[in-house]
Amino acid sequence: HALQVSQRAATRLEGMIEDLIMFSLASKGEMSMKLQKVDIRRIVSLAAKSALPKAEERGVQVLVSAVENIPTVQADPEKIGWVVNQLLDNGIKFTPSGGSVVISLKEEGHNLVILTVTDTGIGIPSNKLKEIFEPFHQLDGSSTRHFGGTGLGLSLVRQIVEAHGSLLDVQSAEGKGSIFKFPLLALGE
Repeated sequence: HALQVSQRAATRLEGMIEDLIMFSLASKGEMSMKLQKVDIRRIVSLAAKSALPKAEERGVQVLVSAVENIPTVQADPEKIGWVVNQLLDNGIKFTPSGGSVVISLKEEGHNLVILTVTDTGIGIPSNKLKEIFEPFHQLDGSSTRHFGGTGLGLSLVRQIVEAHGSLLDVQSAEGKGSIFKFPLLALGE
């Protein structure tokens, strides 16, 4: 049991360090993008698979909705993978047991793929939507807060999405869940 606790703490610490390094590079304008042809469907599938243990532990269902022939996109595979993992992780973290997180890919026109993460979580009050992107800020800033983390995740998600020449759109209603979505340039086969 002690080993499992230590392992979870080490994993959490590793994630925090990675977030701080990425935030440091982004804030200095030094975040480099290695744009290439990316199978976004594969990245989404891998992210969903790696999120399953945490989702099952919390009693949250993770679903992927993507047709077989989604075109490849222009992206940095490592960074866009991190974004997808972060959005899934947040969706799971803020969704109560019995809820779900759905990640979907949809082609729009001939040159865009829309990536959407929808959860049935606690939602975000409309007057607090802008605050979720402030670095080191969490909506529940109390010392007894229920949800862990550094408060860097969504700030970095937005910076990475914007570095891809895209915009992150957020829709949320308190008690009804949240929707995070952004387009990526489709390259086709």
